[in-house]
Amino acid sequence: MKLTRGEKVFVVCNDLFMLIVAAICVLPVLHIFARAFSSAQAIGQGRVIFWPVDFHIAGITYILEETSFLVSLRNSLIITAIGTVLAVFCAILTAFALAQKEMKGRTFFLYLYVFCMIFHAGIVPNYFLMKRLGFLNTLWCLILPAVVNPYYILVLKRGFETFPSSLKEAAQIDGASWFTILWQIAVPVSKAQIATIVVFYSVHYWNKYTDALIYVTDNVKSPITMFLYNMVKNTNIVDFTGIYDELPYISQDVFNAATVLLAVLPILAVYPLMQRYFVRGTMAGAIKG
Repeated sequence: MKLTRGEKVFVVCNDLFMLIVAAICVLPVLHIFARAFSSAQAIGQGRVIFWPVDFHIAGITYILEETSFLVSLRNSLIITAIGTVLAVFCAILTAFALAQKEMKGRTFFLYLYVFCMIFHAGIVPNYFLMKRLGFLNTLWCLILPAVVNPYYILVLKRGFETFPSSLKEAAQIDGASWFTILWQIAVPVSKAQIATIVVFYSVHYWNKYTDALIYVTDNVKSPITMFLYNMVKNTNIVDFTGIYDELPYISQDVFNAATVLLAVLPILAVYPLMQRYFVRGTMAGAIKG
């Protein structure tokens, strides 16, 4: 089909706009990458933009060997992995139940979840709840409060509502239980929505900051966001006696850029793994003919 002149102009403008948006997202990452592997002198002279100058890995090495970064990284990985698995599991069960119109009390529970999206108990009641449960200074205080997210549940519920009733009825005729319908039919068909929820939850848990600031005072249990917070708060974190003599390439700018780069890389690795589910049709292959 031949495009009209107006359609060609729209396609070109749309491509240019997407390139600008992509550049806005990618260029800051490239700048941080360049600063993390550049010398302090080059950064101070303003010669570092999108490519390292006087390339070195002293900043990365210092962070991995001389700080508690790896401990915080391990905590964040545990929090993200366990929290995402529990949250997605609960979201699938809850969303599938709410998507069934024959469920008794369905309207009440829907309004209850919508109410929880708008109104929250607040920081003080949550703090005393965590204290009463004995979760302070543990990883559980950063995992359990976010397991149930009403917004993500309602998004996944909408995806299950597009599930063809003909497939469900055919499975019930064959004697399939609700759990069989859910795990063997509904979940495989809804991979796109579930993959999106997995990414949302992963980013949410990885960026846990406020809860860590309130509930965690032990550095051994702190996530990577608290490490970044302490890095920003302690502006002279690498200004120790003799440090510049031993590592002349390191400065606070190098340290900050290297820390941010190491903190961002793990969560960025999730997107390529999930990207194929975003572009795949939600109901592709579910119904033949």
